[in-house]
Amino acid sequence: MKISDRLKTVAAFIKDNANVADVGADHGLLEIYLLDNHKVNSIMAIENKDGPFQTLRNNLKDYNVKLSLSDGLQDIDENVDTVVIAGMGGVLISDILKRDSKKLNKVKQIVVDAHRDIELVRKEVTKLGYYIEKEKIVFENKQYYFVISFLKGHKDYPLEVYEWGYKIKDDPLFKKYQQAELETLETNLTKYCQGKNVDQEVIKDKTDKIRRLANL
Repeated sequence: MKISDRLKTVAAFIKDNANVADVGADHGLLEIYLLDNHKVNSIMAIENKDGPFQTLRNNLKDYNVKLSLSDGLQDIDENVDTVVIAGMGGVLISDILKRDSKKLNKVKQIVVDAHRDIELVRKEVTKLGYYIEKEKIVFENKQYYFVISFLKGHKDYPLEVYEWGYKIKDDPLFKKYQQAELETLETNLTKYCQGKNVDQEVIKDKTDKIRRLANL
């Protein structure tokens, strides 16, 4: 089974013998990979639209996977101890987890692959009673992605961790990501300064954020 580096990283972060709920399971590639490698105890694949759900069901017809045509975490099994949400924007991931936060009582691990608004995800998931276990940068399709594992518990972090990641300097791709992100932030700041109705507080916030990234 050939899957993307992002999904391989997600799979690698999941604890052995976990009972997984995969929200937004798409074509079921993660499910197939996990079960083919005998990594998980059980897995529940969730989709909220009928078309993708039918594709998911067809792809997993030969696998022991519980399928659910439902929204978010609303119908997850009581034995689920690991939630995976991969391939969505950070706002949507945060909304799903906050909306059904009562369903997280027995969930020990949350693994996310947010395509944007990663800072928001770090802030919101930690507010729900989880800490960042580890992160990994994946470069795929000319874009940098962050896969993050959260575990049940509490830790306080400086602003830089929410913005850029936990122990992210140790990642082999960090220097390349840092350079690319600094160029993007500086370009955006220049464009903002050239626009109308420029707010000095916004300029200060953007400048401070660039400084924090540069100083990592």
